This record gives sequence, structure tokens and C-alpha cells, in this order.
Amino acid sequence: MEFLLFWSTPTQLAFVLTAFSGVSILGLYLVRLLVPVERLKQNHEVAGFTFGVLGAFYGLLLAFVIVAAWERYDRADEKVQGEATALTSLYRLAKGFPDSLRENMQNGIRAYALKTINVEWPEMTRSSRGRRDDAIGALGLWAFIANYKPTDARQQLLVDKSYDQLQELSADRTLRYLYGAENFPSVVWLVIYAGLFITVGFSYFFALETFKSQALMCAVFASLLGLTILAILELAHPYQGTVVVPDSPFQFALTRMDEMDKVAFGGGGGRTQIAESRPARR
Repeated sequence: MEFLLFWSTPTQLAFVLTAFSGVSILGLYLVRLLVPVERLKQNHEVAGFTFGVLGAFYGLLLAFVIVAAWERYDRADEKVQGEATALTSLYRLAKGFPDSLRENMQNGIRAYALKTINVEWPEMTRSSRGRRDDAIGALGLWAFIANYKPTDARQQLLVDKSYDQLQELSADRTLRYLYGAENFPSVVWLVIYAGLFITVGFSYFFALETFKSQALMCAVFASLLGLTILAILELAHPYQGTVVVPDSPFQFALTRMDEMDKVAFGGGGGRTQIAESRPARR
């Protein structure tokens, strides 16, 4: 059902409600044709107990899977925030380096954030396989620091702190691509769909005199299960679908960079705003 990830929410809902309810009603209709209502009524006691146990088991299974999917989505969101935060911290540290390195670092960091927003994010949302990481990005920032030779203890401290932020940035970037390309194991989806057919199928062992009433109940039950599976599918793919991890942390990082530049270079005559705000010595 991964094709649903690239449909709009109304289309997803319409498909799930129509497909799941339609198939469940069709199955009920075929059972009614093959098995008389009187014979089905004879199995109510045994079928009711079995259906209760089976429904409870399948409900626990779906609850476990949807919690796992939500944790996966939450971790992906956390790594995106960590990547953007490391980028902002690296931009702040770059202000302590000499002018040539500072300018190259800040331009590289801005280019990294803009490329992530304008190029990488659309590519990740268009394909559930995700695009593999490349050397243009974090490795380019690593080169700036690796080629710099600190001249004093202060510069060495800035280099060490920059390496720490680069390590966090690279790790979160790698995990972002991994979460975008991975999916739940196929056995999990097999158990989900097998449990769906078995659970809905067991509801056919009950028989009401009015076919329409039972058909409505089967349709509602199957639709509810279908919506749950749709929620699992959306959360299991944090960068595709209608429920996605946003790129807002990187946009916020660019805003913070602009604010830092205003503080550092907002004063006239080459002086900083911080320096201008200091009280004059008596």
C-alpha cells in the first residue's frame, strides 16, 4: 500500500473506506450465499468466544505496531532537529575563526541548509527509497576545519568544538537518509494483513436476519482497521505521505543565522552592536 503515500488525504480516505468496506461486504455476501443463516446461528456461542480472543490479539498487535511506528517518526523528527541545531552551533563557532575561514564556513553552512530545503527534502518526499548521501554537504564542511591550522589555544578550542558539532551533524544526516529509505520488515506487514483478513473473516460466522445491518457493521469494522493500517503506513515513512517530518528546523536555523549576522555586523563603521552597547569606561 505504499502507493497511498503519494496521494492526498481525501483520496487516501476515500480509497481506504471504499476498498476495505467493499471487500468486507463482498465477503459477507459470498458467505451468505454458501452457508444458510440458520447454520451460522448455531455457531454463535463458539464463534463469539473465538472472535473475542482473536479481536483482542489483533488489537494488541496493531497497538504495538502503531506505537513502534510513532517512535520511528519521533526519532526521525528528533534527528532532523539535531542536524539543524548542530548546523546553527557550527555557524556560531565559525565567527571565532579568521575572516577567510569564517566567510567560507558560513557560506558553506548556508549552502548546506538551502540545499537540504530546496533539493534534498523534495527528493526524499517523492521517493520512499530515498536518495543516498553524497560528498557534497557535511564532508565539504569537514574539509574547512581539517585544513585549518590553529595558532593558539583559543583557536584550537574552536576547532575541537567545531569537530564535535560536525560529528553530530554527520551522524544525524546519515540517520535522516536511513530513516527515509528503510521500511518495516515485510513479515510485520504480512502479519498485519493476514490478521486483517482472519479477523474480518471471523465476523462472518455471526448472522443477523437483516443482511444490510450486518453488512453495515462489517463495513464499519473493516474501515476502522483500514484507517489504523493507513496511520501505521504514514508513520512508518516519516518523509513521505501526508504526515511528514517538516524541514522547518532548517528554515529556523537560517533565521537564527540571519539574527547572528545582524548582531555581529549590524553596527556602523565596522563596529559590532555588542561593542556599541557597552557602557563607556570612566
